[in-house]
Amino acid sequence: MQKLITLSTITLLCVINFSFANEQEKFGNISYEKATNISGKQRMLSQRIAKIYLLRLAGANGNEVNSEYNSSLQLFQRNLSILETNSKKSSPKVRAAVKREKEQWETFKNIINNRSNKNLNNVMTSSNELLKRCHSLVLAIEEDSKYSKEFSESNNEDQLKVETVNLSGKQRMLSQRLCLYYTACRVFRKEKLNYKGLCVEVEKIYAEMNNSLNSLLINDLNTFTIEQKIGEVLTLFNQIEDNKRDFFNNKIPLSKIMMLSNKITNLYNIITGQYTSL
Repeated sequence: MQKLITLSTITLLCVINFSFANEQEKFGNISYEKATNISGKQRMLSQRIAKIYLLRLAGANGNEVNSEYNSSLQLFQRNLSILETNSKKSSPKVRAAVKREKEQWETFKNIINNRSNKNLNNVMTSSNELLKRCHSLVLAIEEDSKYSKEFSESNNEDQLKVETVNLSGKQRMLSQRLCLYYTACRVFRKEKLNYKGLCVEVEKIYAEMNNSLNSLLINDLNTFTIEQKIGEVLTLFNQIEDNKRDFFNNKIPLSKIMMLSNKITNLYNIITGQYTSL
């Protein structure tokens, strides 16, 4: 009888520990990979909203532009709600990062309500601050994931997935940021913006995207489908690479850069989703 009780106790403890480990491996009701994907998407949206703000000031209008703008606002708000809901049992660092992102989002929304050339500096500054806070949340979630997987003795491949989702997801942001700064350099040269600094930023973004492509191409998690999509990104990216001098001198039509950046963003969204679901 005593042996039976002991065996039952051990079994119960194993079940509790297994359940606790499983709970630790999730970000609320979603996986850490999905949380990283969602929080990473916020980085992209912060830059896409600022990009469309500049494009609309430059005269771009119509259903497509307005739809992209409004959907970006709605997506950011909904994603933030998902992250906030699922972060309730996360580390203080994650909860603080969610709070800071939410605060800056409210500030940014108020600033973009003022549609004027005189507001350009405020929009650029606020979007950069929002980007920083979104990125801080991604890193905090990644850190939580690393701790939880160490605690539950999960293998290294699981953490590689989280890190790869972060890297791949960041390319969505960079592709939108590239168009944002290209627009600022090409269209608003005469406005009170740091023109030289903005154009240098275009070159920095381009270089980071190029280096990240190399890293993703040799990633150990790559499947045939993922490699195909990365190949499609390379094909689009080469349209800029083959005309790099014109690109850095703002001689490529803005409409072409808009098209390329959106296509690259969409491809990286698929690639990041593929890594998330591995």
